[in-house]
Amino acid sequence: MNKIKLLRNKKNMTQQQLSRKSGVSQAYINELENGKKSNPSFKVVARLARALEVPVKDLFDSF
Repeated sequence: MNKIKLLRNKKNMTQQQLSRKSGVSQAYINELENGKKSNPSFKVVARLARALEVPVKDLFDSF
């Protein structure tokens, strides 16, 4: 399972909730989780990490 999805599920968050909290579109989060996008910018990774309350390094092995 994708690390973003795993962490999001641990926090009982929907993609839409993560989108609102991070400022990253729900569509882009979906593409990252499903492997359709694989090279997000550092800014996007940092936003997702902050929203998921994890260090940025925890998300890098997702991509």
